[in-house]
Amino acid sequence: KQVVKPVVSVYPAASRAHLEGKSSLLCLASAMFPPLVQFSWKRRKENGPLEDLSPAEGEQLELRESGCTAAIRVIDQDALHTYKYSCYVQHEGGTVEAQTEQG
Repeated sequence: KQVVKPVVSVYPAASRAHLEGKSSLLCLASAMFPPLVQFSWKRRKENGPLEDLSPAEGEQLELRESGCTAAIRVIDQDALHTYKYSCYVQHEGGTVEAQTEQG
């Protein structure tokens, strides 16, 4: 079967965490073959350098279902207004990037 790169989207995820000044981002990878992917996140201030987000800097939850995999990343709400976040999905067919709209 042919290798198919994932379609990647980033959404703000609603959760109760926002009551504690946290926000969630949902990164969805779908329609890929083989279904195995790895997620990583980066962020950038306006006109600033791209920064890697270490796994320690926020919790990440991964959900896998047939045909799609999602990663949920918890971040500080203030940071969401300051930074643009990018989700990178590594796949056998290459790396695909999607980013949030800056707040």
